Amino acid sequence: MNNSYDQLINKINEFTQKFYLNKLLRGSIYALAIILGLYLLMFLLSYYFNPAINTKTFLFFTFILAGGFALFIWVIKPALLYLKIGKNLTIEQSAILIGDHFFNVKDKLLNTLQLKALAEKSPENSMLIMAGIDQKINELNPVPFANAIKLTENKKYVKYFLAPLSIIILIGLIAPSVLKEGTNRFVKYDQEILPVAPFKFIVANKNLQFTQGEDAVIKLNLTGNEIPQDVYLSDDLNTYKLEKTGKTTFSYTFKNIQAEKKIAFTAGGFNSKSYILVVNPRPSIVNITASLKYPAYLNKAPETVQNAGDLLLPEGTSVTWMIKTEHSSELAFILGNDRHNLAADKGVYSFTRSIKDNSSYLIAPKNAFSASKDSLRHQLNIIKDEYPSINVVESPDSLSSKVLYFTGNVADDHGFSGLVFTVNVKENGIIKKVVKKSISIKKNQQENAFLYLWNLGTEDIKGGQSLEYFFQVSDNDGVNGPKSAKSEIKVFEVPTSHQITEKLNAGSANLKQQMEKAIKLAADVSKESKKLTETLLDKKRLSSEDKK
Repeated sequence: MNNSYDQLINKINEFTQKFYLNKLLRGSIYALAIILGLYLLMFLLSYYFNPAINTKTFLFFTFILAGGFALFIWVIKPALLYLKIGKNLTIEQSAILIGDHFFNVKDKLLNTLQLKALAEKSPENSMLIMAGIDQKINELNPVPFANAIKLTENKKYVKYFLAPLSIIILIGLIAPSVLKEGTNRFVKYDQEILPVAPFKFIVANKNLQFTQGEDAVIKLNLTGNEIPQDVYLSDDLNTYKLEKTGKTTFSYTFKNIQAEKKIAFTAGGFNSKSYILVVNPRPSIVNITASLKYPAYLNKAPETVQNAGDLLLPEGTSVTWMIKTEHSSELAFILGNDRHNLAADKGVYSFTRSIKDNSSYLIAPKNAFSASKDSLRHQLNIIKDEYPSINVVESPDSLSSKVLYFTGNVADDHGFSGLVFTVNVKENGIIKKVVKKSISIKKNQQENAFLYLWNLGTEDIKGGQSLEYFFQVSDNDGVNGPKSAKSEIKVFEVPTSHQITEKLNAGSANLKQQMEKAIKLAADVSKESKKLTETLLDKKRLSSEDKK
């Protein structure tokens, strides 16, 4: 009984396989018909209407999607089922399909399958059930299930793909250029294919890449047997006539080109393919900020200069330039004759230097295409720290030759670090000792007046020595170190004992001489006085006699 049932199942499986084979054959015919029909339509549209690239792209991928969908539904899917890959029909579903072709066996076939399932569930009644199954199998054995599928019936569907195929072959024989050129335009969906002209458009430019802001000169040559007199260039907005520069050469200039353009040429009723004018960005400087940090001794708060250019700076100022650019990959900062290539940090370039001398700087951003045309050389003018000045007036004391008074004033542009009175004690031209005395002044002021008394009696000196003395003022230059200025250097000679004695003796002799002169002068005065008295008496006597 099991052998009979297995044979029945095999007959059902044969039917199922032939069922899928039939679907595969018919589906292949349908798929071919759709693909050939679409192909015929596409190459005819491409040849006669020469659609734009966007339209051709849409048609091409519509063809691919529709053809792929047809192949999957009508060819690939039944082929996989025929190979028993995927979810096939169950025995019961196949039995129903067989019953649709052989109506008199439909119920018997289904009952047989149901009884078999019942026998497996009820072993106690299996003998009786199996007897019924055998009887039904004997009735079904003569029926050829597989013959229900007629593969030859697919011949009537062949006409569906033979029709477009025949038209394609006929066009290929009668007008092969239509088939060839139409297919070429359709397949090259992303290319612009134009009607063949009796001449060629040849762009003479080495490349069509330009830098933003420059003049883009387009050069065109025409070659062929028939050369038109006029050539026009069109972009997305306008049409321009090219200047004829030779028998077959033409040119046109886009002034100060700023953005990419798509252009094409027209001459003699024919169009060229499209060309793209690539405009590479030019690097440019958006903003320059200079942060100024002044030397500490100036006591000046830091400053920030926006849109920095030329700068006037105190000597030793530390300057940090922050440079923001557009479309730059690197930046050259040229300070004087020194070039520094900078890399950006978060889109900003920075450079720091302490400036001590007059100089200039140049900022030049660049990218892979060009350097900036906006680079300007800016001046750095430095205010040097000036030398201090000093003026001193010396006055001797009226009562003592050992005391000298000094009055003076000092001046500097930024203040002082000190004022010193210096005495070099010399003996026989050799400095034996240096004495320095600081004088108090207001160091933060630009001018100071001072008064100083020098008592030589307090100095540890001896006769025969010379005292070289002067005042020295120093400024507070925190960059180069303090600079100094001296007053006039004067010398005081300390007399020896012998010189003092000679001076005293000379003084006594001089005094004696002066006394003798005074005595003589007094005698002369007395003599003259006596003589005057006598004269006056004589005049008085004469006057009395006259009255008589």
